[in-house]
Amino acid sequence: MLTLSVLLEEDTSDFVFDITDHGVVGYHEDHEEQLTTLLEYGIQNSGGLIIRQFTPMTYDVKCNDGKSFSAHYKLIYAIFLGNSEYFVLSKEETEDVCCTDSRTGTRLKKEEGVIYRNLEAPAPRLVAL
Repeated sequence: MLTLSVLLEEDTSDFVFDITDHGVVGYHEDHEEQLTTLLEYGIQNSGGLIIRQFTPMTYDVKCNDGKSFSAHYKLIYAIFLGNSEYFVLSKEETEDVCCTDSRTGTRLKKEEGVIYRNLEAPAPRLVAL
């Protein structure tokens, strides 16, 4: 699952895209083109990309009513976009971005079942569009 945040008309807009194990983007034929267009815009201007990867590993979640269920652990990666470049965020930077309210700067509680990771990627570079 990709969450792409870009600055549009003086406010940040978030777009969420599911991607299958086979690389199919979204649930409509236009989703791949929409993702590509928004990604190019974010790289040229300003944005961020959060990658959420569900794993086969599970953990037990306790509900308020005493019942429990199994949920999958999620790996989270983050990339900063802007000025025709991208920068992969470290594990610590990714956790900080995901656990901070972007409007107020208030620290949020870490989401249960999340493992923040460094994304292995080439060094930052200019992107020709």
